[in-house]
Amino acid sequence: MKALRNCLCLDIGNTTCRLGAWEDGAIGEQASIPTSQFAAEPELSLASWKHIKQISYCSVVPDAEKSFQTALSASKEHKIFSLTAEKQFTLPIDYPSVKEIGSDRIANSYAAFKKYKLPAVVIDLGTATTFDVITETGYAGGVIVPGPQGFLDFLGTRTALLPHLSYHDCSQKINAIGKSTMEAILSGLQFGYLPMLQGILDSITQEICPSGKKRVSVIQTGGECERFLIEDAILNKALTLEGLAMAYFDQQPRI
Repeated sequence: MKALRNCLCLDIGNTTCRLGAWEDGAIGEQASIPTSQFAAEPELSLASWKHIKQISYCSVVPDAEKSFQTALSASKEHKIFSLTAEKQFTLPIDYPSVKEIGSDRIANSYAAFKKYKLPAVVIDLGTATTFDVITETGYAGGVIVPGPQGFLDFLGTRTALLPHLSYHDCSQKINAIGKSTMEAILSGLQFGYLPMLQGILDSITQEICPSGKKRVSVIQTGGECERFLIEDAILNKALTLEGLAMAYFDQQPRI
């Protein structure tokens, strides 16, 4: 009898938890929950997914992960897989200390390694923005910078007079020349963030393809990716969840 090829994928992020059901080789139904809410009531957050007995997850929030594990610790029905760099054996990793690589970055890289033409760079825009480089020989390293909201948080908390703004304030039309303190801050983010991403990507591309003869696949994911989309990049908001499912089933015995 073949093992069921469905799986609940759970990405426990700093701000948001994302869930998705992997069925028939793709992520179908998805949901997003604030991480604080998920950590407080994991059973309630998972209630609508209780029919799926296989769970693959990654987490960058230890307290929320502990709450999740406690909630399911008594269950004998669920088969749970926690993806880390050390628990997968398909993606080769060229990194001195694999424990330092966030499990969400491993999930992204795993999916890119299996799904896209290599070399590839995954850009995940969230609370932090990460760049991960995947070549034909596996995971090669990456870059970490603050996410869009992180830049605003720094100005709001580390200065005496500048206001603490939300990234959602950028929904209004912003001119390059701000006519108020708020507009000046939002202009810096709106017109400065994408060029920063492009500059980092250009440096990475030059380093992995110095001759310029190879084309690098660029995949963008994460909650803020659509607002800072690099030209010719592949948009895949389910990439992390896909990587979780792929890694899970690659670890299972073939029956």
